[in-house]
Amino acid sequence: MRGRVLSAPAPVSFLALAQLLSQFGDSVFQIAFLWLLLDLTGSKSVTGLAATVSYLPPLVFGLAAGVLVDRWDRRRVLIGADLARAGFLGVLALLWGLRVLTAPWLVAVAFGMATAAVLFNPSRDSLLPEIVETGALTRANAWVQSSQQLAYLLGPLTASFIIARGGIGATFSAGIVLFAGSMGLRVAMRVAVRAGGGGAGGGIAGGARGPAGSVLDVVRELRTGLRELWRIPPLPLLYTLTALDNLFIMGASVLGLVVLVRETIGGSAADYALAEATYGVGMVAGSLVVIRWGTRWSSGMLLLVGITLDGLTYLPLLASRTMSTLIPALLAHSFVIPLITVPRATILQRIVPPHLIGRAFALLSVVVFGVTALSCGLAGVAMDHLSAPVLFAIAGGLGGITGLVGFLSPRLRRL
Repeated sequence: MRGRVLSAPAPVSFLALAQLLSQFGDSVFQIAFLWLLLDLTGSKSVTGLAATVSYLPPLVFGLAAGVLVDRWDRRRVLIGADLARAGFLGVLALLWGLRVLTAPWLVAVAFGMATAAVLFNPSRDSLLPEIVETGALTRANAWVQSSQQLAYLLGPLTASFIIARGGIGATFSAGIVLFAGSMGLRVAMRVAVRAGGGGAGGGIAGGARGPAGSVLDVVRELRTGLRELWRIPPLPLLYTLTALDNLFIMGASVLGLVVLVRETIGGSAADYALAEATYGVGMVAGSLVVIRWGTRWSSGMLLLVGITLDGLTYLPLLASRTMSTLIPALLAHSFVIPLITVPRATILQRIVPPHLIGRAFALLSVVVFGVTALSCGLAGVAMDHLSAPVLFAIAGGLGGITGLVGFLSPRLRRL
């Protein structure tokens, strides 16, 4: 049985398909969110600040969420997160229909959706070790993440079609349907936990792990868990490299791309959606490569190659002035993203003790999304003085250096 998905393929298939619909909903919303922000504010720096606020929940709540994920039924947490995000989009649809939607309301809803994702992301990643043997984690992570990345393709393309036919407000209703579908799949999913897997106390995925406890209990467990995680080599280095890579890369990815399409290329919302969809094509292709050949390399080497190329593949964007030059550059960049996300998740699932796995992924979310919030704010300020192509070039150079520095760690290379 070594290296095979346990409990039959159904739980993993349900998880991957639900992830597809959920990320589909997020992707459709993100297209509308940034485009509407620029329309409503008319300022890149204000849009960057607003995007920063929308990415703050993981930084504010993420670590405490890790303690709760280690205590609660992870499948039910995923269901609740989908329900909450469908509800937030319902608020946006109502405000849009009443013609009273403003930038503060839009940012508030984005903040709420990001807050729901604070529990969603570590719950999803913590659930996989309960149903997959250690030897199968790389492929299982690649399959689940490829469903997420397929949504990056389908979401923007669908958003482009919806915007063309029904206006940008119609994306809110589409998102509600997608989150509802994801929630239904998770309700139908039944998880049989493999022996020895899971979270605290053996991890009963289909039942509660224990009461939430008082705030002091959560703080105490959080502090203890972080101390334990920090003593596991090379986790401090892995989190540090992740933070630096996201600091340099994500502001350009989130805010720089929409400005590049709008101002440098002079494109439309549909062109922006097409550019975002290109990410999905590249990431799905990259995930398939990891599924086929990823186990031939150590997870650490795959991660470091991915971080290095994550930066270097931004450099061609310095010369992008048309959609025909932008699309190939984005394809190359997005192809290497699974070389980061898949082995990083696999490393955590392999080396972190089961009772800490929720906190490990929550800390990863804090690092990724918290630093992304900071990066978006800095990118907005920078683009008041720099063009988007120049921002991409600077970000790419710094990101590439980050990956090369990581190769200095033999321990990380061998993982």
